[in-house]
Amino acid sequence: MKLEITDLNFLNKEEWIFKLVDNVGNIYHIMNDKFYKANDLRSPISKHELDYYDIGIVINASFIIADGKNIVTKV
Repeated sequence: MKLEITDLNFLNKEEWIFKLVDNVGNIYHIMNDKFYKANDLRSPISKHELDYYDIGIVINASFIIADGKNIVTKV
């Protein structure tokens, strides 16, 4: 599914690093490493890839629903 990055959070105010949206307005998140480890998941992005993602970038992604949120699990 194609998702567009709409917001960034690198200050650890939230559990998510990237907020994304699909073509109908549903919200998805790429979470911090701590969240993925706590939920026995692997982060979909590497630290190297963090530098390449910015607001407006569209990515292909897979997701699951965890803690009531759409969580990206694969990019």
